[in-house]
Amino acid sequence: MAAQGSPGRGGDVVSMRVHASYRPDYAKLSSSQIVAARQKLGFTHAEFADYLSDTLGWPVYESAVKRWETRKPPPGDALLACTDITQGTVDAGPAAPLLTAVPPSFPAGTLDGPWVTCYQFSHAGQPRCHADIAHISAGPHGRVRAVNHPPEPRSQGRRRPFRNEIDAALAGRHLLGAWQNTSDTRYYGTLQLAVLPGETVMEGYFAGVGSDVEVSAGTWKWVRLEVDPDVRLAGIILREPAELHDLVMTHSQIDVPLTLTDVRGER
Repeated sequence: MAAQGSPGRGGDVVSMRVHASYRPDYAKLSSSQIVAARQKLGFTHAEFADYLSDTLGWPVYESAVKRWETRKPPPGDALLACTDITQGTVDAGPAAPLLTAVPPSFPAGTLDGPWVTCYQFSHAGQPRCHADIAHISAGPHGRVRAVNHPPEPRSQGRRRPFRNEIDAALAGRHLLGAWQNTSDTRYYGTLQLAVLPGETVMEGYFAGVGSDVEVSAGTWKWVRLEVDPDVRLAGIILREPAELHDLVMTHSQIDVPLTLTDVRGER
């Protein structure tokens, strides 16, 4: 089988059989994508493992990243994520690019773990209370992610409570980011929380979609929850949201963290 040469080259014929024995080293090529993506972001192996864990939704360990960089092929989703980075289709910078010059006042990992959070919202024209346990996990460069279940959140007056996901960045002693309601995707918005000294209380504000032409806003307070890592929170029922709202809003930064006894309701 032969192919014609480029136009204007005198009709040269190039035999494809010359390259018939060529076999691309796909294992080496995929490993090079992992290296290139990590180096482009300027991450250590551990930081890149944290970043991939957040991106892929499953735990990636530092040792796995090192293996993938030394000719052990990575999983397909990890390879695609790294290809997106090297091709410039992903921006892994902080959630608030204008504030990258404001360094965190403490490591974002200090906030890891469960927090009891409460805020008020409007339902049928009346103020209602929401309460949940949000689980924070820190990533590189002061970024944090959080989800507010398990256990099931409680939103007063609503058959389906608000399930929220949060992506934020730590600047100074403030968390700034965005939230998305995953149980009713009509609702989303922003938040800013001040982390009080001692890192057991955060308080601030959220803004969100009130309607297509309105913005809603309110206070949002978080109090750290002390719980044994072996306790399964999925089977716990929270107290009435109005009761938890009163408990959280009166909690001081000098008070001890809340416990399951404080927040657990009756079955």
